[in-house]
Amino acid sequence: MRLDGKVALVTGAGRGIGRACAVAFADAGADVVVAARTEEQLADAHREITATGRRCASVPTDLADADQIERLVAETIATFGGVDLLVNNAGVAIHHPVSEIPTDVWDLTMAINMRAPFLLTRALWDQMVERGGGCILNVASVSGKSAGAGNATYSASKYGIIGFTESLSKAGRAVNIRACAICPGPVATVMRAGNNPTENPEDILTPEDVAEVALFVATRPPRVVLQEAVIELNPSGVR
Repeated sequence: MRLDGKVALVTGAGRGIGRACAVAFADAGADVVVAARTEEQLADAHREITATGRRCASVPTDLADADQIERLVAETIATFGGVDLLVNNAGVAIHHPVSEIPTDVWDLTMAINMRAPFLLTRALWDQMVERGGGCILNVASVSGKSAGAGNATYSASKYGIIGFTESLSKAGRAVNIRACAICPGPVATVMRAGNNPTENPEDILTPEDVAEVALFVATRPPRVVLQEAVIELNPSGVR
C-alpha cells in the first residue's frame, strides 16, 4: 500500500487520528502537510513525519476561520504544487442536553466539523481534477449513523458530513476523485477522554487502527470506490 509521489493534507494532525494518519501516509511514501491549532503538537508531528524520510510542512490553522483555511490552501500549493489526498479530520465534540446547547457551541461544531471540510474540498477540487484525480477522506463517526440522546450537536455534524461525502463520491466518479466517510466507533483520543473520563482506553479503538483503514482506502485502485468505512472494535482481536 504505497503513496509514492503523492501529497497529503491532513487537518487536526497535531494528535490523535489526524497525526496517526499523517504518519501512516508518510510511511507509505507521501509528502504531508499537517494543520492544527497547536504549534507544539504540530512540531512533534513534523519531527515524526520527517523521520520517515518524507517532506513535511506544518501550518498552524484555526479551522473555524475561513481566512486561515484559505491561507492553509495557498501555503500547501506553494510548497508542494497541489494535493492528491485530503483528510478532513479536525473535529470538536462538546456535549450538552438539548435544552442547554449553547448557540456558540452549535456554531463552532458546525464550523469545524462541517464548514471546514466543505471549504477545503471546494478549494482543492479543481486542482485535484487537473492532477488527474484524488482522494478525499472525511472522518465522520458511528454517531453520524446512530445518534445518542446527549450528543445532538456532534451527531448532527457527523450525519451532515456523511451526506456531504456521499455527494462528493458520486460527483467525483466522472473526474477520478474518490471520497469516503471514515466512521469509527469510540477511539482513544484526548477529545474522547475528556467526554468519557472513566473509560478504559484499552477497551476501544486506537488512532492507529483508524489510520490503517484510512491508508487502505486511500490506496485502492482508481476503479474501486469505497464510499463509507465503518470501523468497530473486535473484542476477540484485542491482545
